[in-house]
Parts: sequence; structure tokens; C-alpha cells
Amino acid sequence: MKIRAHRGFFRITEVLGLAVSLSLTLGGCVSASLEDAVPSAAIRTPTPLPRPGSQPAPEVTSAPAVRNTGAYPDLNIPPESAATPIDATEKDALTRDLSAVRERLAVRAPGNNAEAEAARLRRLAKTHAERQLEEIEKSE
Repeated sequence: MKIRAHRGFFRITEVLGLAVSLSLTLGGCVSASLEDAVPSAAIRTPTPLPRPGSQPAPEVTSAPAVRNTGAYPDLNIPPESAATPIDATEKDALTRDLSAVRERLAVRAPGNNAEAEAARLRRLAKTHAERQLEEIEKSE
């Protein structure tokens, strides 16, 4: 009896080659265009911006709205503060107030007595169970 070791390998290669050629043939039938894949606004050519040196730079004032001046921003000018920072006395006062509120809330918080809580939940479950049984018996 003779064993043909390469027979299975060639059979698998033949099937895989047929599958690849079939998928390539069917894939060629589908034509995808760029317009189908990407919105038209992304394909549109942007309008060129004017060169920075071609226009005189308009006078820059501190306006609250953002506007296009046509010039590059000067990063060497320090930005103006939006609000005045708090000083050390204000910080200490706020810290004291928050600490007092935290301590007041900690006093009101229930203790973490797990056994008492478990007993309370068992009593609650027993009363609920009794009420449900009474309702079921009344409806029958």
C-alpha cells in the first residue's frame, strides 16, 4: 500500500486558489467611487487664504468675540486674566467653611453598623412578606 502524502496539500491549495480567484472576479464587478464614500464637502477644494504679508494687519483690539484678522497671532503677548485670583485669606476662609460643612455632614451620617442594618432589613422583609400573604389570601 502506497501513501500519497502530497495529495491533500494540493487539494487544499486548489480549493483556496479557486476561492481567491472567485472573490477577486466578483470584487471587480463592484465599483466604488469617492463620492459614495466621502461627503462632497470634504472633496471640495478649499479657497486659498490671503498671504499674511499681502494685506495690512488690521488693528487688534480686545474684543470678546473671535475674529479672523488675516495675521498670525503674536504669542509673546501675555494673555489677560479672565478673573482675579483669590488670595491666601480667601483661601483660608473657604477651607474653613468647607471643613465645617464636612464635619456637620459627617455627624448626620448613619453609622456603619452592619449587624443593626441586617436586623432592620430582616424585620422589613418579614413585614412585607406578611402583607403580601394577607393580600393573596384576601383575593382568593
